Amino acid sequence: MEPDRISSPSTPLVDAWRQARAAARRPMQVPGHKMRFTSGTAGWAYDLIGDTVRDDVPLQGGVDDNAYSHGYLTKAEELWARAVGADFSRFLLGGSSQGNIAALGTIGDQDVPIAIDRTSHRSTQAGLVLIGARPVWIYPRLHPEFHLPIGMEAASLDAITEPVNGFFATSPSYIGTLSDVAALAVSAHARREPLCIDQAWGAHLDFLPGRGAIRQGADFAVTSVHKSLLGYSQTAVVSMRETILPRETLDRWVDLTSTTSPSGTLLATIDGTRAAMERDGLNRLNLIIEAVADARRRLARVPGLVVLDDATAGCPVDPTKLTLILPGTGADGAVLGQELWHLGHGAESADHDTLVFTVSVADEPEWIMEFADLLAALIEAHRGERRPPSRLSVWRIEPDVVLTPREAFLRGRRRVAAADAIGEVSAEQFCPYPPGVPLLAPGERVTRESLDAIRAASRFCRIAYCSDPTLETILVVDQ
Repeated sequence: MEPDRISSPSTPLVDAWRQARAAARRPMQVPGHKMRFTSGTAGWAYDLIGDTVRDDVPLQGGVDDNAYSHGYLTKAEELWARAVGADFSRFLLGGSSQGNIAALGTIGDQDVPIAIDRTSHRSTQAGLVLIGARPVWIYPRLHPEFHLPIGMEAASLDAITEPVNGFFATSPSYIGTLSDVAALAVSAHARREPLCIDQAWGAHLDFLPGRGAIRQGADFAVTSVHKSLLGYSQTAVVSMRETILPRETLDRWVDLTSTTSPSGTLLATIDGTRAAMERDGLNRLNLIIEAVADARRRLARVPGLVVLDDATAGCPVDPTKLTLILPGTGADGAVLGQELWHLGHGAESADHDTLVFTVSVADEPEWIMEFADLLAALIEAHRGERRPPSRLSVWRIEPDVVLTPREAFLRGRRRVAAADAIGEVSAEQFCPYPPGVPLLAPGERVTRESLDAIRAASRFCRIAYCSDPTLETILVVDQ
């Protein structure tokens, strides 16, 4: 059941934050800047630090007292859970990475198998290292022409013959394609196993009727409030239905991975975001969706350009995402991305073949159309010879798993030249950013194909989390 529009939603954290910021306290406790700058006081080092900490009010000893006796955070979390159809929610300051780790910790255990989408964010690897669970990799469908992920099918879950402790999938994908979460939930629940959805890129879907993962039957959903909504960077929420598992385990994992000095300011932006979306977020989203649809139609008129939507993808696509496939134009997405950056319009992702743009409720419909016109002009200015689409390795990795990520992480390691590493077991992660999906992870065998894929990806983006940024050497498990 969808929540009714709320004309004056409650905002316990926002209200308490405003009161704390205006109180002009002189605390004899942390933070070290003593909240002196919240009132604009030009104290010592104000010229260097004042603007950056002006709004910094801690939760403990700021927004609430040291004992959290007013319960502002708990009240705000309860309001979020109600808004998205969950039994309970926890606010996170470690991004969806923290939420993914906590969700995996809730459904997993040492040496226990979990079925996981191999194109999931690298934080799932971190969760597997901490938990010790054994991944059973599952794979989304790939578009037959563009080789991009077009959703996880329930058949992938049904095909798993061994018992697993749960299923973990990503929807929306980085490029905006959506899985049929309801069908995945039916398959998971037929086996009495929980379904966790990494919905980091789709927090806004929770405020569209019937589109959020929880309302489609997922047991866990992890959402980044800062990605497509209005929260401060690194704000996220993990929500849960207590249909299969109790909340106590998730609470324990969230507490384990949380800072003990949470920012009341960051947490208040989650509360304020929920209130804004309950008040008139649906109207705002409908305006944005209409503008994105208009922009897609405008760009679809560019000869050779493919604009990802339900028809071209062959699956549902996030109606706020703008993803362009360039090979038919001959333009180089990496070059276009650099030009857009210099113009002040950073792309979410820009590789040789694909441009991805995140549109949010903060964008103005008029600007979205102006941006579409700019993109059309830039593509024409960089038009080249038509080429076939690349087969991006990041979406089609099928690794040879030798050890669990935890086993590989904890064992001894040695450094070898990349050329000599073929056949060895990787002790580290090679993760193109964007999109944040590992090409090679701890415990996986190094192959010629994986090395070639890493080198190819390095031409368009940074390769994160490896110890040698030159990619000339690799840490392998010392066996």
